[in-house]
Amino acid sequence: MDYKVLYRKYRPTNFSELVGQDNIKDLLISSIINNKLSHAYIFTGPRGTGKTSAAKIFAKTVNCEKLIDNNPCNKCSFCLSYEETSDVIEIDAASNNGVEEIREIRENVKILPNSAKYKIYIIDEVHMLSNSAWNAFLKTLEEPPKHVIFILATTEIQKIPITVLSRCQRFDFQKINADVISKTLEIIASKEKINITKDSLDEIALMSDGGLRDALSILDQLSKIDKKITLITLKNTYGIITKSEIKELFDNYFKNNYQMVLDNIENFDSLGVKDITLINKMLDYLLDLLMKEKTNDNKVQYLEKLIKELESCYNKSNKFLMIKAVLISNIRKQDIAPEILEQQEVKLEVLEKKVEKQKEIISREIILNQNEDVLDKIKEIRINNSFVNADINLKKQFNKTWELLLELLFKNNELKLEGLLKESKVEVVSPTNILLSTKSYSNSVLLNSMSEQISKFLKSEFELLVKIVCLDESNWNEVKKEYIKTKKEKKYELIEEPKVVIDEKVVNSAEVLFGNQLIEIK
Repeated sequence: MDYKVLYRKYRPTNFSELVGQDNIKDLLISSIINNKLSHAYIFTGPRGTGKTSAAKIFAKTVNCEKLIDNNPCNKCSFCLSYEETSDVIEIDAASNNGVEEIREIRENVKILPNSAKYKIYIIDEVHMLSNSAWNAFLKTLEEPPKHVIFILATTEIQKIPITVLSRCQRFDFQKINADVISKTLEIIASKEKINITKDSLDEIALMSDGGLRDALSILDQLSKIDKKITLITLKNTYGIITKSEIKELFDNYFKNNYQMVLDNIENFDSLGVKDITLINKMLDYLLDLLMKEKTNDNKVQYLEKLIKELESCYNKSNKFLMIKAVLISNIRKQDIAPEILEQQEVKLEVLEKKVEKQKEIISREIILNQNEDVLDKIKEIRINNSFVNADINLKKQFNKTWELLLELLFKNNELKLEGLLKESKVEVVSPTNILLSTKSYSNSVLLNSMSEQISKFLKSEFELLVKIVCLDESNWNEVKKEYIKTKKEKKYELIEEPKVVIDEKVVNSAEVLFGNQLIEIK
């Protein structure tokens, strides 16, 4: 017998089995029992919350000849032939979204059901219909034959025309409670003889974000593992964050150990933890703490500010970096012992001075195994060589190569370099050199320290032999003005670069100062 995935095997077949949508179940059952049926329904809500399953159950229940406890009897002719019936028509609007498909429905609705009381159309992903399809559908939806019921399902209710919404009874499916999902998974795991710990089931429920289908898919994947499934299994497979890890992070935070806090965050990043997941976990922990500290006004005020600032990280492009920034900026604003405060103040002042004087520090820390004069000379030569035979057409061609390079780096998991290059702009292209600009000085230093790596990618993948140089926006604007000013009177000629050996510490020293994420210091 062919293997059936868990979310299909355990798809609910009646309202009793449908979990997490009790209010919707009660309303639908009541409308069937009292024969107060609408000609059109719209089911909306997050994916995996039971919209399509509820539509199928409704179709079966409303046509069942003899209900048992408000559920299909599974004995009458319709129930027995339900899987093959032509009276329940399922349509995927994602692939059948044109006006021709809707015209076909308009013609077919006139035909009476073969054996059922109602002919039911279940249109999934209905928001995918085209404007012309909606216009063709509107008249049929407004005045369908009495033997027809439409059930429209969507995850994006905002894309449904208001003229359609006004003609449907709307049911909003909610995310399923994590406890409900966990209990459901526990029952299924027991039936399937899947050896998994209770805390792992709880974690899967949280990972699924209210979608039972997603939770079952995760459990299904883990069921292939022979040994017992634990939190360690989940951590290694999905990069989850455990409660103990979040507690450790905030233990370090409230002890003002900023270096350990940074290490914790970077460890989450390296393990593949999603930034949104980290923010959610941190906010959950802080909200629980806020409830416990509600009698301490100073603590409450401090926690509320921290929660607000962490919430703002949702909208940032580099969330891991912003999380670090929020934590470090707030870490010394707590009520702590004076001697600890003094100790940490000194450490933080050192860090702040490093940031404020980043140019001087970088000049000392990140060098190409040469003195500063040689480094500056190489940079100067590459800027000069970029303007030699610079060509706007070459730049247009290279911009296409640039996009391919970013895709390649992403596929090769070179995320640090890909992130840096993504925030950069190609300014000048010549046959031998490429000049980039980026917003911050620190990013320009990191890119210059990795220029040989970029050149190797361009050579191996695109057969381009070019040198890379990067300037921050301020320096680039100065260089550009100078070039425009002197290009008529000054002839730019190629200058040969001195041969240097790249020190392995180049990138490492940059990361010590700025971390392994994209940096932008305003």
